[in-house]
Amino acid sequence: MARQVGHRFPAREFTVDPVRVEEYVMALGVEPEPEYRAEFGAVVPPGFFMYVTTYGAGPVHDMLDFDMFRTVYGGSEIEYRQPVRVGDRLSVTPEISGVSEKDGKSGHLTFVELTTEYAREDGTVVIVERSNTVQRS
Repeated sequence: MARQVGHRFPAREFTVDPVRVEEYVMALGVEPEPEYRAEFGAVVPPGFFMYVTTYGAGPVHDMLDFDMFRTVYGGSEIEYRQPVRVGDRLSVTPEISGVSEKDGKSGHLTFVELTTEYAREDGTVVIVERSNTVQRS
């Protein structure tokens, strides 16, 4: 699996649409701040990209041959470089940035770090997400 480090998956397009933002805001169960409205041009609320990270994750999991019944989310870190707005069209490009293994009490564990860049149509990277997935053998 270590040989897959550096593998960059094909970019997929994602439009930040008001319906997805509204679903996210409703799921929070709180009244959003006025600047986080689900209308074109509004700034996307913090945390929204945690909601969309599973979009298109299939190719990553397929390549790693993950058994989803033995896999857990290990956390993530999101770096916001510029505000993202409702209506923005983003190119989402994941890359396997690290793989490590160790033996734990529950068996052999494989840790996979994925770095995903979200870029505007002009190529400006607006978000970098680093996430970890753990699989138990």
